[in-house]
Amino acid sequence: MNKKELINYLDEYLKISDFKDDSKNGLQIDNGRDEVKKLGFAVDANTYIFEKAKQEWCDMVFSHHGLFWWYEQILTWIPYKRAKIMLDNDICSYACHLPLDAHPEVGNNIGLLRAFINIFWIQEWEYEIEDFWEYKWQTIWFWLRLKHKMHVSNLVTPYAERMQLLKRFYNFWNKTYFTSIAFVSGWALSEVSEAKEKDYDIFVTWEWVHHEMTLAKELEQCILIWGHYETEKIWPKLLAYHLRDKFGIEIEFLDEKY
Repeated sequence: MNKKELINYLDEYLKISDFKDDSKNGLQIDNGRDEVKKLGFAVDANTYIFEKAKQEWCDMVFSHHGLFWWYEQILTWIPYKRAKIMLDNDICSYACHLPLDAHPEVGNNIGLLRAFINIFWIQEWEYEIEDFWEYKWQTIWFWLRLKHKMHVSNLVTPYAERMQLLKRFYNFWNKTYFTSIAFVSGWALSEVSEAKEKDYDIFVTWEWVHHEMTLAKELEQCILIWGHYETEKIWPKLLAYHLRDKFGIEIEFLDEKY
C-alpha cells in the first residue's frame, strides 16, 4: 500500500488531531520507501521490538507508546539506539497514544469492554455503555452498566484469565455482586473519587500508585488492576485486523513485554 495514503488514513481514522496528548502522535520516523507491504504492531517502541521488525522484514512499526513525547527528545543513548535500528533498516515508525485508548472501534477500553460482553453472552438489552469523564477535553474512558447483577469473581475468573490480564482485585467495598464497571485505561486511579461519586461498583484501571490506593480504600471503592501492558496489547490486534481486512496489507505482531 502507498505509504502516504496509509498515514493519511490512520491520521483520519484515529482522529489524532482532535487530541491534546503528551505523545507526538502520527509518523515519528520516516523512511525512503513509497510502499508499505508489511506492518508490525507493538505496545512499545524500543530496541528489541525494532530488532524484531527488522527480522520480520516490516516496512513500518505501529506502536501505542512511541519514541517521542511532549518534550523535544535528543537522539543520544537509548533514543539514538532505537532510531538507528529503524534508520539503518529503512523502517518507518508511527505512534498513537490517547486516540487509541479512546477509539470507539479499535481502542483499548472499548476492546476490553466488548470482550467482557461477548465472553459472558450479555445481550444488547441487558446493558448500557456510556462515556466516563473527560481527559484533556476528550472522552477516553467508558462505563458499562448491567441490568442484572453478576458475581465479582467473574472479573477475575474466567475473564481476566482468558484475556491474560493481571488479577489484582481490591474489594474495599466488600461487594459480592456488581452491576457497573468503569473501564479507565493507563494510570488513572486518581479518578477513583469520580467513580465513587457516580456509584460505580468496580473501578478498573491498568496501573496504580500507593497514595491512590490508600484513597480508594478510604472511599471504599472496589479496584481491579489488570496491568498496563496486559490491557494495551488489545488494540494491536483490533487495528491490525482492521487494516488487513480493509487494505489487504500484511501484518505482524511484534509484542514482547520484557
